[in-house]
Amino acid sequence: MTEQQPNSTSSDYDAMSSYWTMVSTILAGANAMRAAKAYLPKFPNETENDYEFRRKNSKFTNIFRDIVENLAAKPFAKEVALSDKASDRIKTLTENITGQGDHLNVFAANCFFHGISYAIDWILVDYTKNVPANATIALEQEIGARPYWVRVPAQNLLAAYSEMIGGVETFVHVRIKEDAKVREGYGEKTVERVRVLNRELARDEKGEVVSAADATWEVLEKQTEATGKETWVPVGSGPITIKVIPLVPFLTGRRLGHSWQVVPPLQDAADLQIEHYQQESGLKYAKELTCFPMLAGNGVTPAEGPDGKPMAVPVGPKSVLYAPANGEGKHGEWKFIEPSAESLKFLAGDVKETGQQLRELGRQPLTAQTGNLTVVTTAFAAQKGNSAIQAWAFNLKDALENAMRLTALWLNETNEAEVTVHTDFDVETDSVDAMKVVLEMKKDSLISRDATISEAKRRNILSPEYEAEDDMELILGEIPGDDNNDDATGAISLRRNSISA
Repeated sequence: MTEQQPNSTSSDYDAMSSYWTMVSTILAGANAMRAAKAYLPKFPNETENDYEFRRKNSKFTNIFRDIVENLAAKPFAKEVALSDKASDRIKTLTENITGQGDHLNVFAANCFFHGISYAIDWILVDYTKNVPANATIALEQEIGARPYWVRVPAQNLLAAYSEMIGGVETFVHVRIKEDAKVREGYGEKTVERVRVLNRELARDEKGEVVSAADATWEVLEKQTEATGKETWVPVGSGPITIKVIPLVPFLTGRRLGHSWQVVPPLQDAADLQIEHYQQESGLKYAKELTCFPMLAGNGVTPAEGPDGKPMAVPVGPKSVLYAPANGEGKHGEWKFIEPSAESLKFLAGDVKETGQQLRELGRQPLTAQTGNLTVVTTAFAAQKGNSAIQAWAFNLKDALENAMRLTALWLNETNEAEVTVHTDFDVETDSVDAMKVVLEMKKDSLISRDATISEAKRRNILSPEYEAEDDMELILGEIPGDDNNDDATGAISLRRNSISA
C-alpha cells in the first residue's frame, strides 16, 4: 500500500474534483476550454491534424460565467455591514479584513461568487505568527499583530474532517494546499506546501469521540534530497491559541449527510454549458466546411505534377481553367457545387435553444426571453430566481458571522455583532408601484415620515447614504421668510414639527 502524503486528498474532495475542474475551466474562458480536450471529443476516424484544427478554432460563448456574475451581484446592491454592537477593533479590521487591503464587502462578494460556482467555499480566520505570549493590545498594535481572513478555494482544501464534540460539530483535521511562488535569481519557482490543522482525539471504549485536544498548526514543504528523493519537511508549527480550528464553510449546495460533499446548485447549468460549447463548435466547423462552394471538373483530365499526382487547380481572379475537347470532339466543363444550408439552419436553431435553456437553468429567464414575458410572468420568474439567491445570501450571512466570532475569539472579545447582508430582492420587481402605496399611506397619516424614507431606501429609490436630518435642514432653508421675523420663525418651527410628524 502506498504511503499517504500530506497533499493526499480526501474521498469527499475526490468526489467533487471533476465538477470543480469543469467549472474552473469554464470560468477561465475560451483558451482554457480549447486546451481541455475532454470537453471537445475527437470524432471517430478523425485525423489528428483535423482534430487539432477544429479544437484550436472552436467557438465558446461563456453563458455560465455571465449567469454566476449576475447571481453573485444581487446581495451586493447594498454594502455588507456590521451592527452597532461590533467593537471598534472589529470595525477597524473590516476596513482591511484580509490584511491585503480588502474591505469586508469585497471579501464577501468574492466568497459568494466562488461559493455559487463551486457549491462550497471556505474562510480561514488566521492570526499573525510569532506574537509573544501574553502580549498587550498596545504591543500587538505596535508589531502589527492581528487576526485576518483568508479565503480558501474549494480546490485548495484537500481534506476536512469533523466530529460531534459536546453536541457541536467541530473540525478536528484539515489540510490546505498552500503552494508559494519563490523568487529564484531573476526567475521564480513554485514551492509545494501543505498546512495541517489538527486536534488529537480521545475516544471511549465504543470508539466515540469524548474530547479533543487544543488545535495545532504545521506547515510542511516538499523538498528534494541530495539523492533525488522527495520528502515533506516541517517548516513551521505551533499551537492555535484559541484552541479550535478557525475554519468556516460557506455552502450554496446541499450537504450530503455528515460528509463534506455538496450537491452543486449549478451542476446542470455547467453540464449544459459544455453541451452548448460542443454545439457552437460543431456549427462553426460545419459552416467552414459547407459555406464555400466546391469546384467540380466533369470530363476534365487533371494535370499531373512531377510526382505523378494531380496538381492543385488554381481558383480565383486572374485564373483561367481549360476544358479541351477530346478526340471525339467532346469537351469537359467546370462548375461550382453549392451545398445546402438547411442543416446549418437546424444547427443554429439548436444552439440558440440550448443557450436559452442554459440561462433558465441559471435562473436568468428575464435575460433569455424578456420580450415574451408578461408582467405577472416576469415577477414570478424573478421571485423563483431570487428564492435560491436569498437562501445563499442567508448562508453567507451565517458564514460571515461565524468568522466574526472566531475573529473576536482571537481578540479575547465577546462578539455580539451581526452582519447585514442584503436579501430583500423581491422589492426590486415592484419598487415604483409599491412606493406609490407607501406614499398614499404617508399622505393618509398611516405611517411616519421616517418609515416612508426607510421604505424608499429599501427600494433603492433613495441612496443608502441619504440622511433625513441633513435634508430636513435643507427643506427648512428653502421656506421663504425673514429669519429675524418672529412670525417667520414661528412658521418655520410649525413647519418643522409638521414635517417631523
